[in-house]
Amino acid sequence: MDSFANACIEEAHRLHVVLQDWLRGTLPRTPAGFAPFADALGDPCRVVSPLGTVTERAALLTEFEAIHGVLSAQGEAFVVRVENATVLRRWEDQALVSYEEWHDLDGQSSARLSTVLYTAEAAAPLGVAWSFIHETWMPGLAPLAGERFPETQSASTPA
Repeated sequence: MDSFANACIEEAHRLHVVLQDWLRGTLPRTPAGFAPFADALGDPCRVVSPLGTVTERAALLTEFEAIHGVLSAQGEAFVVRVENATVLRRWEDQALVSYEEWHDLDGQSSARLSTVLYTAEAAAPLGVAWSFIHETWMPGLAPLAGERFPETQSASTPA
């Protein structure tokens, strides 16, 4: 695998640690604390959630900034992990990557299968930006509450 493809796989892991720490509230709710998330999203960036809602970059940034610390009471009991990351297709300045995103909380897990189009962008944390994300629940692993994270509701609008 080449360095760009490796950076895409590493970015999948990196951003989910940032996401975990943002939801736990261990990152400061400041522009600098939010930058590791915001700077990773390309412009444009679009997310198709497991329920089929579509969220564009600006709305996604607003939504995620607002849920800072929503799982702070759970602390280290809330874990986000990426498994089975695979580069499906590689072009000169883009890569299509698939991975499983697992959320563990209080002995329960939810999981989604995510497919991401990464684009080379020098200003992004690892030189790759999230351009398009499509997620679907893995069979039997949708969370009991919340579209994106346990115990939260998404601000996304239907497609």
